[in-house]
Amino acid sequence: MPDEGLAGVRAAAERFLRALDDLDWEPFRASWASEPTVFFPFGDTPDRVIGRTAVETRWRRFFEETRARRPGPPYLHLKPRDIRVERLGDVGLVTFMLDGLSAADGRQLPLQRRTLLFVWERDMWKLAHLHASAASQP
Repeated sequence: MPDEGLAGVRAAAERFLRALDDLDWEPFRASWASEPTVFFPFGDTPDRVIGRTAVETRWRRFFEETRARRPGPPYLHLKPRDIRVERLGDVGLVTFMLDGLSAADGRQLPLQRRTLLFVWERDMWKLAHLHASAASQP
């Protein structure tokens, strides 16, 4: 079990977000645990996606569609704010918000919320679950 406290969890989250922002597939793929789950923020993917193959398939589609529509890297211009990093026993929990994001069609997206759950696997912090949702508009 790691002894670096929050620093290792924070570094793993930063690597993941940098790879996502740049749509850099190999480092992005390497960030994931062996059997991840994801709640995507995409309207066409409302159910929880379970397992490495299914998660990678959905992300690959997102990467391809985004690269085709936007210049980059970076492609997403992520600016996480209010980042909170916690160690809860054997897991690392990272929560933050993203605002200022725009959809592919140019419209402004509502405030986005993210939760990343990391587990210690193969001597590294790996992303086991990502939950992405939008805050409701007033």
